[in-house]
Amino acid sequence: MFNRVAVFFFMAAVSISQLAKAQVAMTVNDKGYLDTQGFSVFLYDSTYHPVFVDQKNTAMEMILHGQRIATNGDVRLMPTPEQWDLVATLKGRQIDKADNKLSASLAFPTFSLNYTLQVEAEPGGVRVSVNLDKPLPQKLMGRAGFNLEFLPSIYMGKAYLVDGTKAGIFPRTPDDPMIKVLPLPDEPKKAYYLEDWDKAKGYTQPLPFAEGKSITLGVDDALARINVTSDTGDLMLFDGRDRAQNGWFVLRSLIPAGKTKDAIVWHIRPNDIPNWTRPPMIAHSQVGYAPGFSKVAVLELDPKYTGPPTAKVLRLTEDGSYKQVFEGPITPSTPWLRYVYSKFDFSSVNDPGLYVIEYAGVRTAPFPIAKNVYANIWQDSLDHHLAEQMDHVSVREAYRVWHGASHLDDGRMAPVVGEQFDGWYQDKATDGRYKGGDHIPGMNVGGWYDAGDFDLEEPAQLSVIQSLALAYRTFNLKYDELTVNEGDRSVEMHRPDGVPDAVEQVKHGAMLILAQYHNIGHAIRGTHEPDLRQYTHLGDGASKTDGRIYDPKLGPNEVKGDYSGKPDDRWIFTTDNPYFEWNAIAALAAAADVLKGYDDAMAKDCLDTAIKAWNAQIANPTPTPPGSFGGAPTPASAPSGGVLGASQGQVAGARTARSTSASAAAPARGSFGVAMDWNAALELTIATHGAEPYRSRLKELFPEVITPQQMGLRGWSAVRALPYLDPGAKEQMRGAVKVYMAGLNQQLDSTPFGVPPSLGTWGGSGAVVDMAIHMYFLHEAFPDVVGPQYTLRAVNYILGTHPVSSTSYVAGVGTVSKTKTYSNNRADASYIPGAVIPGYVIIKPDFPECIDDFGFLWFEDEAVVAGSANWVVAGNAANAITKESHTM
Repeated sequence: MFNRVAVFFFMAAVSISQLAKAQVAMTVNDKGYLDTQGFSVFLYDSTYHPVFVDQKNTAMEMILHGQRIATNGDVRLMPTPEQWDLVATLKGRQIDKADNKLSASLAFPTFSLNYTLQVEAEPGGVRVSVNLDKPLPQKLMGRAGFNLEFLPSIYMGKAYLVDGTKAGIFPRTPDDPMIKVLPLPDEPKKAYYLEDWDKAKGYTQPLPFAEGKSITLGVDDALARINVTSDTGDLMLFDGRDRAQNGWFVLRSLIPAGKTKDAIVWHIRPNDIPNWTRPPMIAHSQVGYAPGFSKVAVLELDPKYTGPPTAKVLRLTEDGSYKQVFEGPITPSTPWLRYVYSKFDFSSVNDPGLYVIEYAGVRTAPFPIAKNVYANIWQDSLDHHLAEQMDHVSVREAYRVWHGASHLDDGRMAPVVGEQFDGWYQDKATDGRYKGGDHIPGMNVGGWYDAGDFDLEEPAQLSVIQSLALAYRTFNLKYDELTVNEGDRSVEMHRPDGVPDAVEQVKHGAMLILAQYHNIGHAIRGTHEPDLRQYTHLGDGASKTDGRIYDPKLGPNEVKGDYSGKPDDRWIFTTDNPYFEWNAIAALAAAADVLKGYDDAMAKDCLDTAIKAWNAQIANPTPTPPGSFGGAPTPASAPSGGVLGASQGQVAGARTARSTSASAAAPARGSFGVAMDWNAALELTIATHGAEPYRSRLKELFPEVITPQQMGLRGWSAVRALPYLDPGAKEQMRGAVKVYMAGLNQQLDSTPFGVPPSLGTWGGSGAVVDMAIHMYFLHEAFPDVVGPQYTLRAVNYILGTHPVSSTSYVAGVGTVSKTKTYSNNRADASYIPGAVIPGYVIIKPDFPECIDDFGFLWFEDEAVVAGSANWVVAGNAANAITKESHTM
């Protein structure tokens, strides 16, 4: 019998031997990291996040053959730390190009632990060392160690070898023995919610599943194989997923007693394939292209890759064969970040059919050329993602129940306890007749889970309402695939009920905002989980709470009708600011306009409430509270702002911003420079058919809104105001648009993709969707100034013409799309159709990343409902443009 196992171990031993002999020569490059072709090592090019702490993108990181295989290399006090566990303080960073050495000075001040983490080149790879200023304190013995975390999606199911002989397979499912590891006596006091979370979990940590002096990871994968050898303590391999589904594999060595210099020494040897170059990536639209319009693919190439000067388009025929229909030149390469980029224009290919692009033997997945390629790209976002995210109702799709009727016990007014996790904050102990801990009746209606969690983020709610109202009115959006019954709290997919889905979704959002005004008296910060056990909940939102209103008079497990003694009801953060107020007014006015003829009573309620709130803001302006971002929300899941007036990326910046503003006088002015009542004035003018005082306020704000600084934020929406302005307003705006476009074109030319780059913590797809929307309205009003290519370029970017891979950022849409997203079903390594992910980020200093087969990085993969609603607008805009008679 042929001994496959023996052959495997023989080949593995040969591979290890070859690894040891490989003479990888690394140097510190001009960007400040250790590099050789195929392998890079970063050291603290970024730091831990001030709010979210561990995001898996800092400390020592390794990129091997185009994949970031490891992160978070540093001293930690736990084998498998979670997101909020203690991290070292970075005191300084040194780059030594002469000796090809990187160093970081770090400390755990509470324990008087100061040390230097050093990574230096040596033959075959790098030497990693930890050097203490004095021996490890006794209390940290067995606790302090050097950790390096490896990406599960690369190594799951792959082989590892310990000391060259002991073999194993990285588990797909964590299943390790757990032990209790109590907090250290002098450990810094944590926030109360972290203390409660640790207690709830029982202070558990997993035991290692492998241990030895030398461990080779990914033995059977030449692209991911890497060997680590320790000169000091044993290497231990842990599975961080034992504690949390977003955990990584952790390689760890404990710091020994009595040592200072070289307390930890590792030698890391990658299987760096000689002369390896990253294969070409052909970025193109995964849904295809419309005849008569621009068709441009972008080639992302390794700087050392030498390829042909032309690319080809092949047609896929009925018998499965490919026929070349076009061959054309690629443009000279342009460097950007760590790659170079060329463009391939095949706009002359217009015959309907199925096609692929081929370059240097790399062939794309098939895509169509057809008149209707954009017709359905938005539908999953409306009738799947937004439908699945609907709170306070059950959602069913054929045999599948996405979730039951959730949070029927909403909610209790949040107590004043300081800043909560995720940046939430309650600023007052009482609000009207309610005090912290009181149940606020009538708040268990409407709204959408914001993102991969179950919060009701106020900015997200307001943005979704306005975006869907805009889509419905602009494109006569009568699409109907849902049955929504608010009376019995049920939603059914693929069951038309005669009411347009956009109308039903607008109504669902308006119910929540009306409830705030009717029961509290104003717009609010939102509704949030009371503890981390709920916050980290994945799965059915209906199982997060018991659905019964908390009654403190009942025992912990006592139930009496609709009441229980279990304090699991979500907290309602009633903090108000002018940003919420003015945009709630705009949302209600937009809803009123949409609901006419479908629910006239609610339409009237929306309009009456909006007018009353407007008058209240004029008479008694809501002040901007400390800790807000110029009136915008403080940290939480990032809403998209395409209709609210700030891009998703800009509003996402509010997640981490901390600024204190003085009380604002009405009308309040936001950090983006224009009065925050613009949207409210616009929507009330439309809803009241040009009534005063809203129309006069539009006229007053118009010159300010169309400045170059504001055009990309709110100015584009002035197109909708033109019917209510003086006759000369359109020509005035035309001149402003010309100035704006000149500056915009210069900005867009800064990347090979011709769209806003992703430069922040959160992936930048939201800003690109916003561009698609803004350019559509400017194009419709000024076609001689703004061509259709801007909207189509932005939409094609989302659908695959972007860096890293050509995977569509809209889950389930396109031939190849993202199918692992940071949604509430991410524990199943799955996705919600129509979810629009943030997309690539730059792992500093120069590595663009969006991992296709991993869904646990929120900054790359977390879809927000506001983004999906904006995509409904953008998708319809692209479809409308391709119906125009002219061609590009």
